[in-house]
Parts: sequence; structure tokens; C-alpha cells
Amino acid sequence: MAHATKQHPNAQLTPKGGRRMADLVIEGGWTIEASADRFQADPKTVRKWRDRFLAEGEQGLLDRSSRPRRSPNRTPLRIRQMVIRLRKKRRWGAEHIAYEVGVAPSTVQHILREAGLARLDRGDRATAGPVRRYQRDRPGELIHVDVKKLSSIPDGGGWRTRGRGYDNEGSVTRRGGYRFLHTALDDRTRIVYSEILDDERGITAVGFWHRAVAWFASIGIRCERVLSDNGSCYRSGLWHRACAETGPTVKKTRPRRPQTNGKVERYHRILLEEWAYIRPWNSERERHAGYDGFVHFYNHHRAHGALGWSTPMDTLTSLRDNVPGHHS
Repeated sequence: MAHATKQHPNAQLTPKGGRRMADLVIEGGWTIEASADRFQADPKTVRKWRDRFLAEGEQGLLDRSSRPRRSPNRTPLRIRQMVIRLRKKRRWGAEHIAYEVGVAPSTVQHILREAGLARLDRGDRATAGPVRRYQRDRPGELIHVDVKKLSSIPDGGGWRTRGRGYDNEGSVTRRGGYRFLHTALDDRTRIVYSEILDDERGITAVGFWHRAVAWFASIGIRCERVLSDNGSCYRSGLWHRACAETGPTVKKTRPRRPQTNGKVERYHRILLEEWAYIRPWNSERERHAGYDGFVHFYNHHRAHGALGWSTPMDTLTSLRDNVPGHHS
């Protein structure tokens, strides 16, 4: 039987100490009381180690779990299996599962912890299996593209700045519509080129793609493949002809599987947290002006765990020797 807990092997009453205690009684002829006095232990402890050594040898001296052989009040196997099944199938939290199966939330959390399912952020959301990550070998081998739609900010700021219920809050003149963030991100280095545009039509996506290809070329990256979702602008003939003109092979994600394009989706989450909603903006012009600075910060100064806490531009520099020295 293995140790129940990790213990120092030379401690007084763990394997070596128990063996010395048993040897004094069995081979040295010491009495139980004399051995107990020698090791400053209770006579019952000496008898325990002696008997276990005689019955099981060295294995009998290993520490054992104090868990009882039977636990009549333990949660039934059927309930434990139900908890695990609901976690994997529904991805519910402990309180929701507890309500459904009729046990305490703490009991559910204990069952999930034992099963290795205590955290919801472990595993793929769609399959509950292990997350399979990939990363291309060289810059430009795969470019992720996507569009993120954001509500415009009316002049003077929206409710985040002025609070709910301000004068003319629901006025038509204060409805700014939407802005569309077109993004192209290199799979290997996470370097991003992004623009805020007025729509997500095919002709707009094509113009953005031509500018993105030129920008990537200016820093030494040749686009070989481009991966997009199945949005209308990326299904258009204009998009496919533009990609044929610029060279990269067109790839599409599987329907309803945004994880395939996860790197650019992660970028969009970052920009929401670190740019779009990090402070109250007084107008769309002000937020737009701040976006160029955010993209510069992301590329040149923001460390990424997936890159070994390097920045995208530093990663490119380490992979390529011909990167222009345009940034200081």
C-alpha cells in the first residue's frame, strides 16, 4: 500500500523509525515497555509496528489512510454519477446541480473536485474534452480574419458616462448605430492589423484585406493562408477574388465552431476588456482615436502567455532576422 501522505522517510515513526522499533523488539530482545521508552512512544504504538512488520514485512511499515473501510452516509453512487453527468452535459455550476439532484452545493463541489471537474474553464465548451491547441510554425502561414460589431457612442457619452435616465436618452438623434472592427491576426506571432469601419459588406472586407496584406508585407510577413468564419462578406465572390489576387489560400471555420478561429476571437475579448469598456468614452471619435494606441500597445508592449510572455513584435523579431527596425 502506498503512503497516504508524503512524509519524510527518516522521521521518527515513519518507515525507517518503525523498522528500528520493530528490530529492537524482534531481534534485539527488548521489551515493549523498554522500546516505548527508547522512542518516547506509547507501548501500543510499539506493538502496532511490531505486529504489522511480522504480518506484512516492509509494506506493513508504510503509512495508511485513516479513511474508514465503510462510509454508510457517503453520497450514493447513483447521485455522484448524476452530478458528473450533469456537469459534462449541461456545464452547470454546483448550486444548479445541487438543486436538480437534491443535495448540498458543498457536496456537489466535493464530488466534482474528486472527479477533476471542479473548474468550468477546463476543457472545450462544446465537447467537455481536453482543449486541443495549435500554433503554426512560421509567421504568415495562417492569418485569422473576423469582424466585431460594437455600438457607437453618442456625442457627450452614453449611459456609462451620464447614467441611466438622462434627458433625451431614447432620442433618435442619439442613436449612433454600429461600428465594425475588421481584424487580421497572424497565427504564429499574434501580430494584429485592425481597422474600425462603417459596415461589414464584402467590398469593405476586401478593401481591408488589401491594406492588411500590404501592412503585413511591410513588416516581413507574407500571407499564405487566410482563415475566416462563414459570414456573408467572407462568402462573397469579391472576397475570394481578392484572396486569389493577393495569394493566400482561403480556409473556412466549421459552422458554429468559433473555437477554430479562437485566436482572433480571443483578441476581440481582449479589446473589449482593455480598450472598449476599460473607461467611459465621451464620443465615438474619442474611442476611435484611442484604438490605434491600443493596437500599438497590443503589438509592441502587451506580453502574451501563449508566447512565453513575449510581445507579438518581439516574437517576430526572434523568428525573423529581416524585420524592419521601424519601432523604438
